[in-house]
Amino acid sequence: MLILPGKNKDELIVACNDRDKLAIIQAVTDGRKVRGNNQIIIHKKAAVNLIRIFNDIQYQDTQLIVKHACELYTVRIDNMKMIKKSDGTKFNYDYKGIYPEVMKHQKIMYNAIMYTDCCALLADPGTCKTGPYIWAIDRRIKDGKIKRCLIITLSSLKENVLREISIQAPHLKAVTLYDKATADKIINKKYKIKKYNQDYDVYIANYESMFSLVEIFDNDFFDMVICDEAHRIGSPQARQTKSIIDKFENVKYKYIISGTLNANNLMSFFMPFRFLGADTIPVSNYNSYRAQHMFTVDPDGYVWKPISKNDIQYTSKIIGLISLSFKKEECIDLPPLIREYMYCTMCGEQRKVYEDLKNEFLAIIDDMCKKCDRFNNCNMQCQGELTAKNALVLTRKLQQVASGYYINTRFLINEDGSEIDMRNIIYFEYNAKLQLLLEVMGTIPDERKTIIWSYSIPALEIIKKNVEREFGDESCLTCYGNQDAFKQINAFRENEKINWLIGNPAKMGSGHNIQFSNFQIFFDNSFSYIMKDQAESRQHRQGQKEKVTVIELITRDTIDERVVRVIDDKKDLSLTLSQWAQVFRKE
Repeated sequence: MLILPGKNKDELIVACNDRDKLAIIQAVTDGRKVRGNNQIIIHKKAAVNLIRIFNDIQYQDTQLIVKHACELYTVRIDNMKMIKKSDGTKFNYDYKGIYPEVMKHQKIMYNAIMYTDCCALLADPGTCKTGPYIWAIDRRIKDGKIKRCLIITLSSLKENVLREISIQAPHLKAVTLYDKATADKIINKKYKIKKYNQDYDVYIANYESMFSLVEIFDNDFFDMVICDEAHRIGSPQARQTKSIIDKFENVKYKYIISGTLNANNLMSFFMPFRFLGADTIPVSNYNSYRAQHMFTVDPDGYVWKPISKNDIQYTSKIIGLISLSFKKEECIDLPPLIREYMYCTMCGEQRKVYEDLKNEFLAIIDDMCKKCDRFNNCNMQCQGELTAKNALVLTRKLQQVASGYYINTRFLINEDGSEIDMRNIIYFEYNAKLQLLLEVMGTIPDERKTIIWSYSIPALEIIKKNVEREFGDESCLTCYGNQDAFKQINAFRENEKINWLIGNPAKMGSGHNIQFSNFQIFFDNSFSYIMKDQAESRQHRQGQKEKVTVIELITRDTIDERVVRVIDDKKDLSLTLSQWAQVFRKE
């Protein structure tokens, strides 16, 4: 095996005539095969992975490059060990923000970013992770280590990060990047009015836009990149994931921040860590690592499980080398979180439809048209039938019926072959869960602000309609769809007359501070523990003075009970189709 210089300073070429060994080289380095040659192009950091497993390496003017890469890796690991052992006393940032004091775990987080070239902060939601990385950005700029930093976060959180910078380091010049055209003007100074053409210290973008934004700046434009809510770098096939990893492969300082990484899914850690560098994972190709440590449990290869506990321990060890992990209860003295379970019972047609769907995958609804949101405005082709194509779809449909409605998904094909979405929503005349919600709301003191969560737009809409009818048109706000979460939450905070915020956790369940309220009602649940935990942490976080009450609305003898039971066990409800079929047969 021979390591040669690459075409640029950050690449190396590995030549090897042994095809089996060449395949191993490509797997452990995530390198690119050179067509027609027995060569792999790798990032210079990936040479660390080669040193781990091969002894027969020869160099052609590359030994110093490989040696330097190995030294950087060793220094990073050693520094993380020392930071973990410390108590945060080595804290060299002159904090002048509005908060009374810097917490111990925040100092340790700051040190991890300041004294490593890459690391992961894996701390629970509500542990105040944003401040430490803002301080580190500020200090690195003051020290002349970096000029510009990019923060990538969720679309709904960009304004939150901008606001946090104005509090934590108000002297930093920060800007949010939205669409490609506007970002191009900001980054490349294309405004006709010269005063708008200025340099910024911090640029804030969202994950969804990165596949287009990477086209408007050079690879070396940013010296430091931070991926906040880094679990969004998930699928290796996703274009935003590919864009982020490829564009910032050579950036010197890279960090990931998340409260939900590696929760119940062994491979969820991989792509965020691969973003940090090819040397952070011994086998840095996703499919190769998965093949070594996972096996698929369904014929289509959608669901993968760890081969053994040893594989879980091995992955945890890899993560632990460059990660800090903090549980909320370890670092913040919070008031208790109280969980209450409120039950209702379906009856009549709602119960009949549920049982028919569960047993036969088909249900007939009497007088369906009058219960449909397309009443007097449809082509009459659904014939009063509700169907579920498979067990995975069935779980969603059963959850809908348990909540008092049903989305009848149908598509028509035009003459040109295009699809027309003809879905319609069926609402049951009597909705037991909706009545339970209104009763529970009536028991909450008037002065308390309450979040009502639902993962379904139709459910949010019927909740809004009935809350306004019961408590008045100005009693509530909503947050879903295209609404701006930052603005809606601020309005909820500032308007004393508004007691209810009806929201979708996918829209406002991450990153936002809503600890000025302390009641939550879950009208339904997703199948993800991660998403549920994130939503609850909007209130149960630093700054909360009151106990937080979480109320679960559950329809008896339905899938609601199973979902809540699994989520309470801190697991994701991810069964295969055949497993779901077995569940339904047993119940």
